[in-house]
Amino acid sequence: MNKMKIEAIDVLDRIIIGRVDPHIYAFTTNTVPNYLKVGDTYRPVSQRLNEWRVFFPELEKQYENKAVIDEETYFRDYAIHQYLENDLNKKRLKPEDLEDGIYYSREFFKGTETGDIDSAIEDIKESYQANSSKYEYYSSKNRLPQTFHYQRGEQWTLRPNQADAVKAFVNAVNNGRKNLLMYAVMRFGKSFTSLCCALEISANIVLVVSAKADVKDEWKKTVEGAGNFSKYVFLEAYDLASSENTIKANRKENKRVVIFLTLQDLQGDVIKDKHKELFKEQIDLLIIDETHFGARAKSFGKILEKAGYEKSDKSNIDKLDDENIDVNVAEEELKQINARIRLHLSGTPYRILMGSEFEKEDIISFVQFSDIVKEQEEWDKNNLSKDDVNEWDNPYYGFPQMVRFAFNPSKSSREKMEVLKKSGVTFAFSKLFEPESIKKDTKNNGHKKFINEAEILDLLQVIDGSKEDENLLGFLDYDKIKEGKMCRHIVMVLPYCASCDAMEELLKTKKETFKNLGEYEIINISGVDAGRIYKKPSDIKNKIKECEELNKKTITLTVNRMLTGSTVKQWDTMLYFKDTSSPQEYDQSIFRLQNQYIRTLSSKKGFIKENLKPQTLLVDFDPDRLFRMQEQKSLIYNVNTEENGNSKLKKRIVEELRISPVIMMNHNKIKEVDATNILEAISEYNNQRSVSDEVLDIPVDLSILNDETIRKAIEQQAEFNSKQGLTIVPNQGEGDELDIEKSGNEVDNSEENQEKLESKDYIEEKGDKEIEKLEGQIKTYYQRILFFSFLTKNKVASLDDILSVIDKDENIRLSKNLFLDKGIIEKISKVMDPFKRSRLDYKIQNISMLACDESIAPLTRAMTSIKKFNRMSESEVITPSKVCDEMVNLLPEEGLKEIVFKQDKLLDIASKSGEYAVSLYKRLTSELGYSHEDVRDIIYSIPTSSIAYEFTRRFYEILDINVENIAAEFNAYDLIGVKNDKDEVDYEKISGILKQEKPFGKIELEDEIKAGEKTVKFGAVIGNPPYQEIISKSKGNSSLGKQLFPNFIKLSIELTDRYSSVITPSKWFTADAQDNSFPKLREYLTDSKSFIRINVITNGGKLFQGAELGSINYYLYDKQYLGDVEFCNDEDGSVVTRPLFEKGMFQIIPLNSMVSILNKVINSENFVSMTTITKGRNAFGLTGKEANEITIEYPIEGDLQVRCSYERIRYISKDKITKNVELANKYKIFMSKANGAAGILGEKDQVSILGKPYLGIKGTICTDSLIPIGEFDNQIEAENLYKYIQTRFLRFMVGVLKSSQNTTQIVYKFVPMQDFTEKSDIDWSKPIDDIDEQLFNKYNLSEEEREHIKKSIKDMEKI
Repeated sequence: MNKMKIEAIDVLDRIIIGRVDPHIYAFTTNTVPNYLKVGDTYRPVSQRLNEWRVFFPELEKQYENKAVIDEETYFRDYAIHQYLENDLNKKRLKPEDLEDGIYYSREFFKGTETGDIDSAIEDIKESYQANSSKYEYYSSKNRLPQTFHYQRGEQWTLRPNQADAVKAFVNAVNNGRKNLLMYAVMRFGKSFTSLCCALEISANIVLVVSAKADVKDEWKKTVEGAGNFSKYVFLEAYDLASSENTIKANRKENKRVVIFLTLQDLQGDVIKDKHKELFKEQIDLLIIDETHFGARAKSFGKILEKAGYEKSDKSNIDKLDDENIDVNVAEEELKQINARIRLHLSGTPYRILMGSEFEKEDIISFVQFSDIVKEQEEWDKNNLSKDDVNEWDNPYYGFPQMVRFAFNPSKSSREKMEVLKKSGVTFAFSKLFEPESIKKDTKNNGHKKFINEAEILDLLQVIDGSKEDENLLGFLDYDKIKEGKMCRHIVMVLPYCASCDAMEELLKTKKETFKNLGEYEIINISGVDAGRIYKKPSDIKNKIKECEELNKKTITLTVNRMLTGSTVKQWDTMLYFKDTSSPQEYDQSIFRLQNQYIRTLSSKKGFIKENLKPQTLLVDFDPDRLFRMQEQKSLIYNVNTEENGNSKLKKRIVEELRISPVIMMNHNKIKEVDATNILEAISEYNNQRSVSDEVLDIPVDLSILNDETIRKAIEQQAEFNSKQGLTIVPNQGEGDELDIEKSGNEVDNSEENQEKLESKDYIEEKGDKEIEKLEGQIKTYYQRILFFSFLTKNKVASLDDILSVIDKDENIRLSKNLFLDKGIIEKISKVMDPFKRSRLDYKIQNISMLACDESIAPLTRAMTSIKKFNRMSESEVITPSKVCDEMVNLLPEEGLKEIVFKQDKLLDIASKSGEYAVSLYKRLTSELGYSHEDVRDIIYSIPTSSIAYEFTRRFYEILDINVENIAAEFNAYDLIGVKNDKDEVDYEKISGILKQEKPFGKIELEDEIKAGEKTVKFGAVIGNPPYQEIISKSKGNSSLGKQLFPNFIKLSIELTDRYSSVITPSKWFTADAQDNSFPKLREYLTDSKSFIRINVITNGGKLFQGAELGSINYYLYDKQYLGDVEFCNDEDGSVVTRPLFEKGMFQIIPLNSMVSILNKVINSENFVSMTTITKGRNAFGLTGKEANEITIEYPIEGDLQVRCSYERIRYISKDKITKNVELANKYKIFMSKANGAAGILGEKDQVSILGKPYLGIKGTICTDSLIPIGEFDNQIEAENLYKYIQTRFLRFMVGVLKSSQNTTQIVYKFVPMQDFTEKSDIDWSKPIDDIDEQLFNKYNLSEEEREHIKKSIKDMEKI
């Protein structure tokens, strides 16, 4: 690493200290003239001198030298003092030598020079070589005796934060709380503190349950060693298994017992059988030590799934489960224990935020790392100046400082990740580290090779210091890290088990290319075969210990193993090489570094404790994640310490960064991150996220459902992110609808009612699916609250702020349109868990800040804000800004200028959040240079609902566009309800109503239009209209829908005076709708030559994430244009100008690649469509629902076989079939009528188009889930059709008309009929590939066309 190239390297030099050898130091001070103070320290000398400056501000350092004989042997300052006094007759300072008020230390020596110290050290070393006993030497080779039973000592004293926890415990118990939580990080002393809690309630039987057996000694030492617990005896599983009477015997002697069991002990029967009374009678205190249990609330498998990893890796993970604990069984066992008080010990704050198990009154301790550091600093301040106190006497001695590196990956890795993200990969960092095979690949060793090996090698070489990158420090080659003996034992966290194998292989095979990484021994504990080598945690710990003793550095490769509870004290560095969506998983992992690693050097008279790990390094290659985790920790802490958890967030982050600094590197410059950097990065990150993302960050508080009023409101919500969006679902059959007009004062708040409501936990009666639904409904209510915080003009930072403004001015209308009731919010504010409430408040504050921040230019604020919204209801999907911009950019510049000049209007025909208004405003002002005044009155919008009205209005207000130009008396859906006497949409009437020259916001659809009145002109109509309305609400027929968008296409054309641009599904190009609207629309446009351009997006889901869309399109229509259409396909980037309808066709062909092939086929000699032998939907008059009721599982003689969906076969009596009876006794092929998984042409590189065909023999029929093709008297012809359907050629021709999952009769229209008899011009006996070639030849397809079909359509055998 070339330090000369790195700017501000001194920042890092100041922070990085590393391991420090013991030093002798000396200073003088004018306060004690003519004396030299001589001491020793096991921390940096500069730090120790700064501590002395509190007493001697003017001190001057005179001397510094190591107190080391060799690596294994040290000496103390006592040896120097001995030499000065005995050999040189130097006089020690006495208290009477000082004036009053001057601090006294006996380590000052009169008339002493630094050369005297050098002489002392020389004598000390010579005496050691001569094996003299003159001085005391401390060696790590002197082994201290092992203790199996601890000698009862003096009473241990509770430290202040421990005493606070015990006091809180007693108060909670006195207040009737029975399920308590002690949250505190390691080194707090949870075992001692919790046993002091047992003392306070005079607990006779204390049961301690832990997931980890290796914490037993800590509990044993506490019980047997501390004088506080002289009345207690310690019992473990062995004692209980050995004797049935051990508990009784101890109780008879009036001894109290502390029983230690693991979760594995509980899952066995030996102890439970022998000590039934223990599990039947009430235990006074049950202590559940979860500190070493990891994040138990969600299995690692679920974390993997959420992080987007391959599910196939879960089996590899499961094989490495060291604890062999079934979490669900363990939970059940714990529930069965009859305990008066339960005390949970937790090491991560997320335990508090999961579920609703603990209320704030249940939390007796809340201690973060920063609290430990503060106490550590306070202890040093109060004690280290005392001559008889050693640095290691501090109870927190050796607690390491974590230095955090927030680095971006190397340049090549960043570039690769960008490519992955553009291809739709969400978790690109984990994808970067994906191996060629997730599972063990014995043939090609694919599990030992990264897909992106070159990029990963480059990243490792930069970390190693053998390559340079301006945004990533080669820290393994940094001199201070080397000198400080840091990065000796690294743990790499990788996304997949096989990633560990691939990393091991890469590090070993490329060993010679590294300057530093080649020195490490690789310990792969999570590879696909790692369980065979390292069978248990002790194997791993012993291996690392052995390497340390041999002075070998190590790299441990893991996915999750040893990261939840295990302690490897040598680990000092973590490289986090994967994505994670789980804060608890991340925190549990990095906690592994925060344990003490202390070496004891002893002599006959005493000992030294050397801190081998004063600092640890966390290297996170996702800076945003590290910042988010820091923000979350600070938020959680503040909730516990402040009334308003968000008010002092910045102050809290400042303190956290002081304790655990964060370092970044950009453009070869080192920077220490400050609180402002964190908050700005978080703000930028939050601004890119949708409200849906924000809602998912808020923990669900199910306890609010115990209030009946809240529960009724929640149960009326649609599930979060469902198609129903913010639609309110009335309570069916109860007559209890949410009364949004009711004021908060009218809610029943009587104490009697409250007691009745809270006496029972509503959730206890519910199953998992019901709870999941309720969680989704609560999230929807959170979403409404966040929407309010954005839409209100008032700045709000909490639920209480919302309550203070909700019934003021425009907020009355706003809350009504959002279906928010003040009384409900008041109740939620009162009963919601404060930790979860704080998170909600924080989101309210952030979103309100974004909407109200006037320091940001209005257009920038609008463009940033609009990204936060996606779906409002089933058919109200907000159009992404990028799509809006592209559609607005289709409008010709000259045409737009003419519209502005004439002050004609620009209309969004179906506004959800003013998204097109924002795009129009941006283009007119930023790109075309118009002033705000030129355009503020010409942008009009028709919202799709009352909620959409509020969003549209808010964006108009941000941009200061005229809000009178938003339709307020009707919505977009109402427009197509305007009908003529034929019950058809009356486009002419609608046009007349909307073009009235009066404020748009005051127009009503009932307005009478008089001839000759002045009208306005719409120069352009643009938008994303509602697509369909579900006719049937039953799950079985949820696809039955009335198509709405064809009406809006017609309306936009009728309404505009010049341009129209609408985005809709492409299925109207080719399909037949159930309501016949698609053919009608095509008929309406048959003679149209006004389409300038049609952009076809094959997979609409890429643009509208979460929406189930096939192909979509948007177009530019110009009434002054006559000509062909420019078809633009995203699939291949092709742009071809051709007629809207190909000659002789009634369908619009969307993909350019289809046209030449299609024309050759349908214009071929004797073309007959295969629809002639294809039946329509429900060929036998039997729906799937009816089939369940009138068919049977086993046949009776003469019954027909019924093929239902997929492979399901049932039977039915012949007399129950009245439709196509003759077809039942013919040979045919059954095809599924819907298959979304089979894909659409152009959607992916290769698609199958159709699912598997089924041969229907005589005596078979099907439900409406399938359609029959063919009607043959012999099986050979049916089998030949079966082969034809499998050809790529046929499936490509089906793909021409397939625009959604539906594969009904119409999609076979362009498939040419073949002769399936023995006289056929096709040899059907050949393999499918040969049949394809015959068909290609028959229709004279070019080599390019053949290759296109092969590349587009999958081989049927691979489906």
